[in-house]
Amino acid sequence: MKIKRLIIIFTLLLVASYTVLFYYINATHINSVDVTQINRVVKTIEKDWANGDTEKTGANGGMAYQITLVTDENYQSLLFEGIRNRHTIMDLTSVSADGQAEVLGKVIFLTDGSEEEMMKNNLLTMITVVFLMVLIMVDVVLGMVHFSILRPFGIMKQFAQKIADGDLEFRLPMDRGNYFGAFTESFDLMREELRKARQGEYEANISKKELVAELSHDIKTPVATIKAICELLKVKLGGVKFDAQAGEAAETTIAESMEKIAVIHSKADVIDALISNLFHATLEELEMLKVNVSEQPSTVIIQMFKEMDNFGKIRFKNDLAECLISCDPLRLGQVIDNIISNSDKYAGTDIDIWFDLDQTEKYLKVKIRDDGDGVNPDEWPLVCEKFFRGSGEAVQNTPGSGLGLYLARQFMEGMGGSIRCYNEGGFVVELRIKVV
Repeated sequence: MKIKRLIIIFTLLLVASYTVLFYYINATHINSVDVTQINRVVKTIEKDWANGDTEKTGANGGMAYQITLVTDENYQSLLFEGIRNRHTIMDLTSVSADGQAEVLGKVIFLTDGSEEEMMKNNLLTMITVVFLMVLIMVDVVLGMVHFSILRPFGIMKQFAQKIADGDLEFRLPMDRGNYFGAFTESFDLMREELRKARQGEYEANISKKELVAELSHDIKTPVATIKAICELLKVKLGGVKFDAQAGEAAETTIAESMEKIAVIHSKADVIDALISNLFHATLEELEMLKVNVSEQPSTVIIQMFKEMDNFGKIRFKNDLAECLISCDPLRLGQVIDNIISNSDKYAGTDIDIWFDLDQTEKYLKVKIRDDGDGVNPDEWPLVCEKFFRGSGEAVQNTPGSGLGLYLARQFMEGMGGSIRCYNEGGFVVELRIKVV
C-alpha cells in the first residue's frame, strides 16, 4: 500500500472519530432538575412540618430528600457534602404569627450521580479508542516510511559504499514498494556498465600483456640465432690461416670483421637482456598465456628441431612416426626452444632425440637428452616451478630467469599434454603430446 493512500485513510479515520465523538457528546443529556416539582415537594414538607411531621428523611414524587436544621450539629457538614455532590438544596421555612418567614434549615434533594458517571466513562472509553487508533495509524505510517523510504535509502547508501570500494558484483534488490525503484534500477544499470567496463579494461590489459609476452618471447629466438651465428663466425674467422701473399691487409680485414662481429654479438646480448626483462615483467602479471590448439602433422616437430639446430648438435636417434597431433605450433615451438636453449646454456653438449608413439594411450612421447651433469634428484619436482633455478655450478654461473621450464609446463598442459624431467646419463626432458 502506498503511503499517500495510507495517509488519506488515516485522515478519514481521524475525521470519522472526531465526528462520532462530537455527536455523542451533543446527543448525551443529563436530566435537568424539575424546579416546579421541587417547589411543590418543598411546600408539602413545610406544610407537614407545620402540622408536626418532623421526619428528616423521605421521598415525594420519586424524589428522595434529607432535611438538616440550622440547629443541628452537623448542619454545616451536611450542607457542604450536598454542595460537593451537586445535590439540589432548598430552604426549609416556616411563617410566624406576625407573617415573618423563618429559615428552619435546608431540604437536600439527593440526585443520582450514576448518569454522569456513565457519561464520563463512555467519553473516556471513546477518547481512549480514538487515541489508540491514532497511535496505531502513526506506528503504521512510521513503519511504512521506514520500510519504503529509510530502509531502501540505507541499502542505496551501502550500495554506494560497495561501489566506492570497488565491489561491482553487489546487486541492488528490486522491490515494487520501493519509492526509489527508478533510482535503484538506474544505479544498478550504472553498476552493470561499470562492471562491464572494468572487465573490458581488464581483458584489454591482459591482451596487451599477452601480446607483449608473445612478441618478447618470439623475438628471443632470432636474437639467439644471431648470437649463435656470431659465435660461429668468430670460430671460423679465428681459424683462418694467412699465407705470405695475403699480406697484412687481409689480416687487418679479418681483425676488423672480428670486431664488428663482437659488436653485433654485444648488441644482441643487450637486446636479449632487454627483451628478457620485458618478458619477465609482463609474465609475472599473467597466470598463463593463451594456447590455441589445432590438429597438426607430427612432422612439424622435426622442422622445429632443425630450425633450432644452430651448431649441429641435435641428433635424431630414431624415426618419427607420422600421425596427427593436437598442439599449438607456436607454443610447442617455444617449449622445444626453451629446452634446447637450456641444454646449450647449461650443458653445451650434443642433444639426442627419441620418438615413441603410444597407440594405447594416444600420446607421442618426445625424449630430449643432453650429456651434461643433470639436476640434483631432490630438485626434480621443482624444476618446472616459476622462477626456480637449480643449485648446480653451471646454473648458478649462467644468467637466467627460471621461467623456461615453467612456461614449457604451462604450454604442454594447455595443449593437453605433459612434461617430465629426470636424469638418465644426462638431463632428460620428456614431452607427451596428445595424438588425435
